[in-house]
Amino acid sequence: THWKHGGIVGVFGYGGGVIGRYCDQPQEFPGVAHFHTMRVAQPGAKFYTTAYLRQLCDLWDFRGSGVTNLHGAT
Repeated sequence: THWKHGGIVGVFGYGGGVIGRYCDQPQEFPGVAHFHTMRVAQPGAKFYTTAYLRQLCDLWDFRGSGVTNLHGAT
């Protein structure tokens, strides 16, 4: 299966935020028919500390699906 993009919530532009994900075969995979991921974008000319990233991950584990997408330059 693949994931259909469900839109993005909470940010200007498309850099990061909470993204709805929807499976195109929900009858086959009911446990992940729809859920949300948190997309973390690299800030321009800056970086996140590991302490900040850990805090984001802890928050998303507690409040969200626990699935993150770290997006940006490698």
